[in-house]
Amino acid sequence: SQNEYTITFDTDGGNVINPITWPYGQNISVSDPVKEWYTFVGWSPELPATMPDLDLTVKAQWTLNQYKITFDTNGWTSIDPIVQDYNTDVVAPANPTRDWYTFNGWDKTIPTTMPAENVTIKANWTINQYTITFSVDGGSDVVPITDEYGTHLTAPTNPTKEGYTFKWWSPAFPETMPAENLTLNAVWEINTHTITFNSNGWTAVNPIQQNYGT
Repeated sequence: SQNEYTITFDTDGGNVINPITWPYGQNISVSDPVKEWYTFVGWSPELPATMPDLDLTVKAQWTLNQYKITFDTNGWTSIDPIVQDYNTDVVAPANPTRDWYTFNGWDKTIPTTMPAENVTIKANWTINQYTITFSVDGGSDVVPITDEYGTHLTAPTNPTKEGYTFKWWSPAFPETMPAENLTLNAVWEINTHTITFNSNGWTAVNPIQQNYGT
């Protein structure tokens, strides 16, 4: 009878593969072992194609799986993804920045160690608010406007001022909320009035036309 030999499988933490005891020269077919978070890369020493003429122990060789954390900043500050081995320490990136917005954290907690899966983490943003105040130079009060950047604005009712006509705001009232606080100054034109004299048919008296308050 042919001599039989035994191959023993050390899977180094993977699933159990029972030893095989087969005759010398028989073709060897064994399923690869599996191990959570690892990829099997072969046996050491290499598993022969046919049964050798000696007993043999082969040990599974593994590489630790790598996973990726991707940061979605909604098109603003680019943050490179983190690609690391499973369970290694993760260093959180600096917070992203975005014009006219305030960063409000991530939609998921950045893990302290690399998880056993790819993860995408999105930035949360709050659009900034700004205020337009109105300097009326003695005219009627105009309530400040506070709103989000880029919001369409409706001009307030023009202020009034005794003896003056409101002309415009300086600088001009914006159509949308700018990315800064803004003070607009009222520009006034003094009113001109006329005093007319009725001399009841006697010596004519020229009318007086002057600016208000003079």
